[in-house]
Parts: sequence; structure tokens; C-alpha cells
Amino acid sequence: MRKIVAVGPETAVRAHVERYDRFDDASVVGVAGVSETFADDVGLSRYESAARALADTSVDGVDVCGPGAAHGDALRSALGAGVPVRCDPPLALDDHEFDHLVSLASEGDGWLTAHSPHRHSRLYDRLRSAVDAGTIGSIGVARIKRTAPFDGAGWNSSYAGVSAAADPVDVLCSVLAHDVDVLTWTFGSVERVFARARTSNQYDYAHAMLTFRDGGQATVEATWNSKNASEPRVAVEYSGNHGRLDFDESDAATALRNGDGPQRVDPPEDDCRGRLLRTFLDQLEGEERSPSAVDPTAPSRTATAMRRSVVDGRPVTLPGGSR
Repeated sequence: MRKIVAVGPETAVRAHVERYDRFDDASVVGVAGVSETFADDVGLSRYESAARALADTSVDGVDVCGPGAAHGDALRSALGAGVPVRCDPPLALDDHEFDHLVSLASEGDGWLTAHSPHRHSRLYDRLRSAVDAGTIGSIGVARIKRTAPFDGAGWNSSYAGVSAAADPVDVLCSVLAHDVDVLTWTFGSVERVFARARTSNQYDYAHAMLTFRDGGQATVEATWNSKNASEPRVAVEYSGNHGRLDFDESDAATALRNGDGPQRVDPPEDDCRGRLLRTFLDQLEGEERSPSAVDPTAPSRTATAMRRSVVDGRPVTLPGGSR
């Protein structure tokens, strides 16, 4: 039985606790970053911080329920204690913090994994398999675009609250890091990035152009509107010299159907985030090879470059061979 401490905002922690409860080999032994009322509601011990939890109880892994860049104290505490930790990308949005976390993971007994749940989406897996099979040939341009209202149902439901509590540009770069993770997983590491962002009362917007080391480019874009978007929308397109692959939110709904039958929604333990947490547990248990230090650094390194590009207003070239 692997003992987990979950850290992060209450909505995200609740979603993760629900999934861990469905696994026979996992037990959440505490939560941090939440209110006492919330901890009582989910029936778990509440700690002021990940460091306090690690000092007070035996823990096999720390699950940061959100981008590592927003929970640097938890990452540093876990790695400093030699405890494996999982977070969403990016693990940092500052080059100094990024290098410090990589050093902690490399020099200690713990390790850090920072994959996006998008990697465990069946749709993205189908796209990647098709790319590997040569369906589009050599990549030309990949595009991922997301649009949603500030408040509303769906994948962005907490965006307004998160952006109000943190630097909106940091939030935008953290959102794009998920798409960067999928793109590096599919097409390899990024050599150069040029990003820009804008925030206002009407909308928040970020756009980045990526150049891959092995050839081809990608654009990732996210917009939150105060009024104009009635529901979350996503559009993905991979184009090459032999063809094109694409999907949007309609295709995502269709993919959940069983033939012509009714819509079949994956249970929490087997949706993309559930499969992400299952992979983390398997790594803790040694059923899958654990990362040697940090797995992966590519999307987080690209996210730090995106953030620097926004600030400097110029393209940023990543270190050679950065992964």
C-alpha cells in the first residue's frame, strides 16, 4: 500500500483523492493547501504544508495536484526529503528554479515526474500512433487552440479563480505547457520558442510558436473570454507532407461512444487523469521504471522559455539537447 500526500487547490485535490480511493494499492494519508472544512469533508488529516506532512507521517509519494510552478515549496520539500513527487507541467517558470529542482532530484533519493494527463488521453494517443505510423509524413505544422469563458463548466472551470490568485501570464504559460508536453511527446524536443500573452478584463490570451529540433513547427494558443465563448472549445491539427490529422470537441465526444450506442464515459480511475495517477503509483511500486531524476524536463524547460519570451518580447533558443 503506497501512502500519498496530496497538495493543491481543493477542487483538484478532491478529484485526485477520488481516484486514489478507487485503487487497491494506494492510500491518501493527508492533504495540504486546503481548509480544515475540506479535510473533514474528505475524511483526511490536514497539514499546513507538504513539509509538515513529511515530518509528521510516513509517505511514499507526494502528489501536487496542479502545475509544479505554483507549488515550488512542495516540490522542494519532497525532493529534499528524498520522496518521489508528481506534478502537472510546468515544474517551474523560472530558469533558476528549474535548475534548482533538477539538481535536487538528480542529487537526492527522490525523483520528479511532470507529465500532462493529456498524454494519457486516448485521442492524443491515437494521433501520436498515427504520426508514428507515417500517416502525415514529415511534420509541417501542428496546431492546438483552446477557447473558453472565464467561468463555466468544463476543463477551465477554475481558471478565473486561479488567475486572480496568481500572475495571469504564469497561469497562461502553465496551461500551454500541457499542450507543449503532448507535442514534445509526439514530435520531439523544441529548439526555439516565441510567445506572447495579453490579459485584460475582456479576455486573457497566450500564443506560442515552437520550432522542433527534428524539423517542423507548432503553434499553441489559449483564450479565455469574459462574454464571447459560450462553452469550452478545442481544435487540434497535425499537418505534414503526406496528409493531415485533426479533432475538435465534437470528435472528443464521439470518441467516447461505443459504436453507435450511447455515450460511454470512462470511470474516474480510467480517465486520462486516473491513468496518469495509476502510472505514478506503478512507478512508486517499481512495476514501471521510475525516472532517473526528472521525467520529463522538455515541456517545463520550454515553458520557462515561453515565459521569458513573453517578458523579453523576442524568440528564445533552448539549450542544445535539452530534454
